[in-house]
Amino acid sequence: MKQMNRIVSVIAALVLAVGAHAQLAWDTEFSQSDYNNALTVISKTENVSWSNPTLGLFGGLKIGKTVLNVLGFGEDPFEDECVIALSQVGVAEKLTFSWQGASSGTISVYQSPDHNNWSLLVSKNGNTISADTDEDVNLATNTRYLKFAATGKTAAAFRKIKVTELKSLSVGTDEWPFGSAMVDDADGVKNVNVMWTNVVAEVSSTDPHFSASLSMIGQKNLINQTTQLSIVYSHREAGKHSGEIVIAGEGREVRIAVSGETKKFDQTLTWLQELGECIATDQLTLNAFTSSGLEVVYESSDTTIAYVANSALQIVRAGEVTLTATQPGNYKFNAAQQIAKTLTIRKADPMIGVHVDDLTYGQALSEAVLTETLGQVEGTLSWVDVDASTVLDAGDYALSVLFTPANEGIYNTRVMPVALHVNKAVQVITWEDQQTELTVGQPVQTTAVLSSNMPITYAFTECLLRIENGLIVPENEGEVTVIAYHPGNNNYLPTTVIMNTFHIQAAPQVATYVEQLTPEQIRDAQKYMHAGQVYVYYNGSLYNTEGKRVQ
Repeated sequence: MKQMNRIVSVIAALVLAVGAHAQLAWDTEFSQSDYNNALTVISKTENVSWSNPTLGLFGGLKIGKTVLNVLGFGEDPFEDECVIALSQVGVAEKLTFSWQGASSGTISVYQSPDHNNWSLLVSKNGNTISADTDEDVNLATNTRYLKFAATGKTAAAFRKIKVTELKSLSVGTDEWPFGSAMVDDADGVKNVNVMWTNVVAEVSSTDPHFSASLSMIGQKNLINQTTQLSIVYSHREAGKHSGEIVIAGEGREVRIAVSGETKKFDQTLTWLQELGECIATDQLTLNAFTSSGLEVVYESSDTTIAYVANSALQIVRAGEVTLTATQPGNYKFNAAQQIAKTLTIRKADPMIGVHVDDLTYGQALSEAVLTETLGQVEGTLSWVDVDASTVLDAGDYALSVLFTPANEGIYNTRVMPVALHVNKAVQVITWEDQQTELTVGQPVQTTAVLSSNMPITYAFTECLLRIENGLIVPENEGEVTVIAYHPGNNNYLPTTVIMNTFHIQAAPQVATYVEQLTPEQIRDAQKYMHAGQVYVYYNGSLYNTEGKRVQ
């Protein structure tokens, strides 16, 4: 054929070219840039071109030409074609396009997995109408090349060419109840089939009590695959739990609703001990116990008479008190039914015992509670050889107290040793109203405050920013979690860890700065207060109030 003898083959070798385009992407309409890319249009005959729309009409891939032939003399009808390479990764699904033209001829579309073995997809007689004819055909999943061809006397136009990629994701069930179990029972496990085609999906859970055996499911270029996913329900915490296992990727998402209940065990409290009466100097150990083995908690109806510490009865003075044994339960056991017993405490020969409650760093000795433990002699206790306004560092101390009885004609004063424990003080970090949407190069003031006024320690999950002099300085775009804490010292306990997640976006433009701001720039710039000093923030840099650059 004469036209075929004039075929000009253009096979691009641009793999090494910087910025070279890939083949025609899935789900993307064929455009002029694709036509001009030699990796996409890998061969075409001489009568193939790209025409831009005129007044919004008739643009697209043009194949053929207007044949000049008068009374049988002149040019023969054209025979032209254009081969388009698809993305070489993925699975083809269907081809959609529209066409018109190629009068007295045909338009044809072929598919091939290797640019050699072509099979016919569409063959139509040409038309001369102005309206497009839409086509929608299924492709073989291994299709990697399409050939658009036309014959006739008037060129054909192919428009809105798009190849969609085959993807699917589904599950055997969208709801999976686990029923009920007891705390610390073996994990509940349910298996569900996930059916997928040509996707890579992440697996996550919206409730921490449920987890999945796989974090990823799927693989590109595989069709009609099934993966068994095990869903695990952990019985580490009592309560009714519900959530979703989410499988999402490649624009596809399925959710499996999961639910279950974890119940606590019941426990019984036993207290066989008979209390009745005792002398104020007696030492009593309370011996209630539980079937769970959990520690019994004792409450006193009047702690000025007696209270319980570590199961030992601490008698303050003579009197009658009701002691109640309880076990409030924990993560695994329900609370036990309480037992109450009444105890009558009678006076003994005067013997003095002193108890001092712990202090916390920051409290003066005057705040310590000194108690005459036996309650047989009225009197007062005071510190010896140390000022009551003294604030001691955390630790253990051996001190002395003076017992002054109310009736000095009967009882002598007595200096007695007492052990004092000063606990470390609690310090708290508050971090509220913090701006978390940041821009590279635009610092913001941290709002974190430590109650002890000591320097806050910061840790980062990613090195995307720095914190110095009370300012958060974003350096790179991305997401970073910042942890604020203080490890404590000799007098303060460590703080609870406080976290904030920051989202850092790129700066809208490259910041430029000057060494000296004009008065107008100082007036219009943002102001920050740090350590009693006002700073001016302008165009990514910090200046003092006189407009001189400090950063």
